[in-house]
Amino acid sequence: MRVVHVKTGCLHIVIGITMLWGLAGQAFAEDLYRQPGPWQDDQSRAFQFEALRGTPTVLTLAYGACRRICATSVRVMTQLQTLSDQRHQRVNFVVVGLDPSRDRPADWAALREDRKLLRSNWYFLSGNDASTRRLANQIGIRYWRYGEHTMHDFGVVLLSHEGRLIGRLDASDQNPESLLP
Repeated sequence: MRVVHVKTGCLHIVIGITMLWGLAGQAFAEDLYRQPGPWQDDQSRAFQFEALRGTPTVLTLAYGACRRICATSVRVMTQLQTLSDQRHQRVNFVVVGLDPSRDRPADWAALREDRKLLRSNWYFLSGNDASTRRLANQIGIRYWRYGEHTMHDFGVVLLSHEGRLIGRLDASDQNPESLLP
């Protein structure tokens, strides 16, 4: 059994790859661009995952108030943006809010502006509880409420141009270059 390290807040959990497959195994067979909504982008416009079809997509789930894991996830994604630019690869980057009551379009717009993530291939999305939970389950990212906070696994995934989950980073110290095709 290969061991994968998953960082959760300040807690490090070691799980076997078989458990990971149990969480995300079905996602490898699913077309994740067929996500039912509702979804909104950072400008409060309705968004359909289907719009991503035809281009590989790097995706993560984040909690806007998180300053550790989520900041690291977005940093990894900006590194992947730089790598895809160097390789002349067209890639979408999608950040989905984990807490629909706190990760609202205006919050994402402010974060996007603050982090200078203004390119048209970046999407910051908000859903409802059901759509967010469904997506998290499909890509194998666990999250839970702890008092006023949302705790979650680190996870950045790669979806093929057809919406299939084809790669993942489960720890912030993994080489981001290994994720890109």
